[in-house]
Amino acid sequence: MVSEKDIEIAAKYFRDNISVGEVIAVRELMAEGVKEPEKVIDVLLQRGIIERGEGCYNLVRTSKREEKSK
Repeated sequence: MVSEKDIEIAAKYFRDNISVGEVIAVRELMAEGVKEPEKVIDVLLQRGIIERGEGCYNLVRTSKREEKSK
């Protein structure tokens, strides 16, 4: 189980880094203190905060996120 603190750290990371490679994201989240970055990324994907591109993660625009929740 991932902590809300780790989720908040990761969400801020992706707000600051709108698009980032998969490997770099995991490494940098670990450097930020996130214990299980892969699991945290999965939570962010499920919540619609980020989306997986071709070898990268992208921050989902707010309007796109609102469309998904309807």
